Amino acid sequence: MKIIFFGTPDFACPALEGLHESNEVSLVISQPDAPAGRGKKLKQSAVGDLAEKLGLPLIKPQSLKEKDILDLLRDQEADLFVVVAYGKILSQEVLDIPKYGCFNIHGSLLPKYRGAAPIERAILEGEEETGISIMKMGPGLDDGPVALTASVEIAEKTSLELREELSHLGAKLILDLVALIETKGLNLKAQDDQLATYAHKIGKEDGQLKLGQDSVLQMLRKIQGMDGYKGAFFTTKDGNYKVFKAKRVDRQIQDLLLVNGDLYLKAQDGCIQVEIIQAPGKKRMNTRDYLRGNSLSL
Repeated sequence: MKIIFFGTPDFACPALEGLHESNEVSLVISQPDAPAGRGKKLKQSAVGDLAEKLGLPLIKPQSLKEKDILDLLRDQEADLFVVVAYGKILSQEVLDIPKYGCFNIHGSLLPKYRGAAPIERAILEGEEETGISIMKMGPGLDDGPVALTASVEIAEKTSLELREELSHLGAKLILDLVALIETKGLNLKAQDDQLATYAHKIGKEDGQLKLGQDSVLQMLRKIQGMDGYKGAFFTTKDGNYKVFKAKRVDRQIQDLLLVNGDLYLKAQDGCIQVEIIQAPGKKRMNTRDYLRGNSLSL
C-alpha cells in the first residue's frame, strides 16, 4: 500500500519504521526544524532524522495550505495518509486526498482524552488503564470513527515508559489497519461524544506537589505523569525541588521531614518518601546522596 506519513516526535518513529518495512512510504512530512537545547540551535525532529536514515523522501513545510504542497500530496496518489503526533491540524482538503482516508494513531482509549496530552492526562487523572486508538480523521478534534483499539495497564509506569510502550503498540495496530483495508475487513465505530474527555496541554503547574493538600495518589501520579516534562516539584525558600521517584509510607509529619537522610513529604491522607530528587540548578540524584552534603528546608 502506498502511504504518506505525517509525524514529528519519537513517539511516531516505531510506526514509520514498521510501515516502511512492509509498505511503500512515498513521502514523510514532519514539522520544520525548531530551536532546542541551551544553545537554541535548530534541530530536526525525530521523525525527520529517521526518514533520512531510511532514505525516505522528506519535507518539512511551514503550512499544508500552500498550492505546491497540496499538488505534491495529490501527485503522490497515495492510498492512505497515516498521522502520528504531527502537531498541526489537517484541513478537509488534505483529508480528502488519499483513497482510503487519513488515519491517526492516538494515545488513549477514545473518546476519553482527546487532545494534546492523552498519555500524561490519563496518569494524572488516576486512570488504571489507557491505550491506543486508530481513528479515521475528520474535521473535529480526535472525534472521528475508531477502527482499532488496544489497552495497557498504567500501574506505576512513568509517562516516558508509557509513551514508549504505546508507541510500539500503535505501530503494531497501524499495520493491522493496513491489513484490514487490503482485505476489505475494516469496520469503523462512531465515538460516543457524551463520553468524551479532553487532554489539555501539560503546563508546569500540573506538576506542583501541594504539601498537605494533594492526596498520596495525586502526588505519586504527578511524579509519574510529569516525568517526560519538567518534573513534579515542591517549593522551598531556595526554589523548586523536582521529584522523579517516590513511594507511599506510613508516617505522620508536618509538611516536610528529614530523618536519617530520608526525605518525606506530607499528603492530605498520608505521606510519601522521596527517592530521586533534583535541586535547583543541579542534576537529579538519589535523595540520600544529595542530602549527605546539602541541607533542605521549607
